[in-house]
Amino acid sequence: MLNDRSAALLAAAAGLDECDGYVVLVFDPETEELDAHGPYEGVEATLRAEEMRKEFDDDGLRDVMVRISRLHQPR
Repeated sequence: MLNDRSAALLAAAAGLDECDGYVVLVFDPETEELDAHGPYEGVEATLRAEEMRKEFDDDGLRDVMVRISRLHQPR
């Protein structure tokens, strides 16, 4: 049975377009550092992004941005 969190994660993953995978991007506006994590499958990327967001929030780093981006391999 899906709870609200599971339903939201599935909806977010389903809304992503076809691609070769996904990366989780993390940007710290204070240091201006950008990190990319992955590649992941859609649901896995969504779960990883949520985990990272929680870790940053727990550490008091609410300004750090966590986003998911599609990955397109060169052909």
